[in-house]
Order: sequence, then C-alpha cells, then structure tokens
Amino acid sequence: MEIRSFLTTNQDTNKAFQEIKSKLSPQAKAVIFFASTVYDFQGLSTLFREAFPNAEVLGLTTVGEIGPLGFSENGLSAMSFSGSLQAKGVLIEDIVKYPIFYRDNLVDAARQIGIDAGSAFPEREGLGLVFPNGLIGAEEKMLSVVNSVFAREGFSLFGGTAGDDAKFEKTQVSYQGSVSHTGGLVLFIKPDTAFHIAKENIFSTTGQKMKITKADAGARIVYEFNGRSAASEYARLLGVSAGELSRFFMTNPLGRVVNEEVFIASPFEVLPGGGVKFYCQLFEGMTVDVLAPKDPVATMRQTVEAFQGRFSRLDGVLAVNCILRKFQFHNDRLFPALNSHLEKLPNLGGFCSYGEQLNRTQLNQTLVLLGFGTLRQGESA
Repeated sequence: MEIRSFLTTNQDTNKAFQEIKSKLSPQAKAVIFFASTVYDFQGLSTLFREAFPNAEVLGLTTVGEIGPLGFSENGLSAMSFSGSLQAKGVLIEDIVKYPIFYRDNLVDAARQIGIDAGSAFPEREGLGLVFPNGLIGAEEKMLSVVNSVFAREGFSLFGGTAGDDAKFEKTQVSYQGSVSHTGGLVLFIKPDTAFHIAKENIFSTTGQKMKITKADAGARIVYEFNGRSAASEYARLLGVSAGELSRFFMTNPLGRVVNEEVFIASPFEVLPGGGVKFYCQLFEGMTVDVLAPKDPVATMRQTVEAFQGRFSRLDGVLAVNCILRKFQFHNDRLFPALNSHLEKLPNLGGFCSYGEQLNRTQLNQTLVLLGFGTLRQGESA
C-alpha cells in the first residue's frame, strides 16, 4: 500500500485544494480530507470528487488538522491510499433517527470488496473507518449498526467525530461529493498490508472510584454517583465545591478501567439539579475512576516510540485527537514539543475531533493511531 499525506494552511479553497491534489496519488483507491471551517466544504467536496473519479472520496470538517509535521489549525489535510487494497464507502444519511435503514448498504459495501461478514475470524477480514457528524450524540448508534453487520465480534473499527472549529453550530461530512450534517461515513478497507491500532491517554487513575447509581445512558447524563448528586459527589472526591467542578473537567475526567486499560469519559456540563452530562454514554451500575493528568510530551514520546516499534516497515498513519486534548495542548503551548515526536511518523494525516471511535466504543480525551505496514515478527494487530 502506498499512502501519501499533505497539509496546507493556505485558506483559499481552490488554491489549498490544488496544493493538496499535487501531492496525492492520481491512482488513489481512497482519498480522505480533513477541513477547517475556513473553507467552502461543498466546494472542496466537489473538487476532490472530480479530481479522483476512480477513488472512494470522503471528507469531514474538523476542530484542528494533523499533517506530516503534526498538529495544525485552520488548514486542510488529506491522505491518499493506493496499491492493491480495496475500499468501499457508505454515507449513512441520518445517524440519529434511522441508521438501521442503512444496514443493507453496509452489508453490500463489505461484500463488494471481499469482506466476509460471517467469518469466524472477523479481525482478519479488514477494517472500517467511521466518521460520524458531531453535535447530535449518535456515535454509539452508528457504531452499533456497523458492528451489527458482522456475525461475531472482532472486526476493527476506527474513527473520529467531525467538528466545526469549536463553533458548536454545524459539522459536515461528505461522500463522493454529497454533503450531510446529520449523517456519518463508513469506509470499509481490505488492506494489502498489516495494520495496527493504538490509543493514548494522558491520564492515570487516582484510586478514587464512583459507582453510577442513576443515569440516562441515551442522553449521556449521570444523575447520581454513590447514591448522591453526581456533581456533588464528583466534586467531593476532587476536594472542590460543586460550583467549581466544571473547571476541573479537562484535567480530571473519569475513566472506565477494563483489563488495565483506561477508556476516558469526559464530562461536558453540570446540569441544574446536579446531574452531569458527558460526551459519551455511561450506564447505571458501572464503576468509574477519577483520573489525574500525566506529562503529555513524555507520554507522546513513549506512544510514538512504541507504535513505531510494532512495525518493521511503516507506510503511513491516520491519527484522531480529541478536542479537549487540543485545547489543553494549545493553552499550554505544547504543539511544538508534541510535533517533534509526531513528525517521526511517516505519511501522517488526520484531525482533531469531537469524539474518538474504537471498535465498539465512543471515547473522549484520547489519541487514536492507525498504522499500515509490515509488523515485526511476533507482533499482532
């Protein structure tokens, strides 16, 4: 597989596109672009579709872009995938109301490129990229529908939620030139190389735990922890007042610990009455840990080194980074230090998102990396 990536901060839509086009493969089987809202998104979608008529062309709006040199802002990033891989996309036009109506489209797309949805080993069949629209809280619905295509668990899903430069007004995705602000994109890939997925969080557990005793998972609201008002109990464990709690959301999110791995759930706001709304679903009966921050730069160095170490040859990397991490990195002026490590990843592309998807789960405050290439002997995806 040949992967090419490029990023430009030229804010003229046509000039930025021409710069990107010249760097991508004219033989691309798939092209994905990640665009700041400074651009005419429909215009870009049309330009990319016309320039790559034989490719699956997907695009989405962002809250920051990632290119070969790492994190950037107010730019346009794109990646092309060429070689003997196979790829097929689907636009689910409404991921809130009727995502199940598109299940047959997903089944057909997978079948067209030789993915066996009934395989006893779905992890060997390929992978799916998922890019939901943001602001409509439907990531879990979308993941559920895509996962329902497969008879057994194990098919890899990787993705991120479209953003809109933190305006929180309207996000957009496009497939083959068609734009939607309520839909989600799926790209099934049958790669001709191995791939490996990694996730990074910059938090560790504090040992302080809370049990969710009252919640509305669909609305992403927790009303009670440990039988007490969610905001009051959360604040108590942090040693602050409930009125101050929201100031600590970015530095002290919650985590679900599964097999010693931390899956982050980021709080969004304190509601009248003491409930806490989150960026992902949490369920009654779950136990969550209060988290504390680690050094982001040291963690990034370790992540990149470990990721590269899985490959004897690394062809390219798709990265998705949470908006809350981006805000933290921006506020603490960490982009140069972080980019000194990220730029070591070849043919890097991606974006900052309103949520991260990994297999069956919607994550928050996470960096997820998808690399293609040749794994070292003894390594598995």
